[in-house]
Amino acid sequence: MLGEAAVWRPDKPTPSAEEVMADPRYARYLAGWPRPGDGGVVAEQGGPVGAAWYRTFTEADHGYGFVAPDVPELAIAVVASRRHEGIGRRLLLGLIDAGLAAGHTALSLSVREANPARLLYESVGFVLVEAHGTSWTMVRDAGPAA
Repeated sequence: MLGEAAVWRPDKPTPSAEEVMADPRYARYLAGWPRPGDGGVVAEQGGPVGAAWYRTFTEADHGYGFVAPDVPELAIAVVASRRHEGIGRRLLLGLIDAGLAAGHTALSLSVREANPARLLYESVGFVLVEAHGTSWTMVRDAGPAA
């Protein structure tokens, strides 16, 4: 699923689990799973079709959507053949609820401005807090998922 999250464009092949975990840019989102504070949800239908998870980071070692040590950064993926079925929305809402239940006051993420998933994030309350070229860092403050 991390490979699906890392390479969202349909014209790019999804890297293998080994390739993703060998790349520190991506491995930080799953290496040593689960660490204290990690959380996630999985969608299955005859096997995994999507997953969403969050992890907290530090100022010194963080992901692309980092905003603060107490705000987990999320990653989400749906296998390409199952996109546009509402799976991502259900995963995202479930992850927001899980984060609230765990006591998190906000969640953050990084998304390319051109990624169609950005509209999903906006529809559930994520807002732009910083742009880095074509990448957006977005945050959703605490509150029940819609």
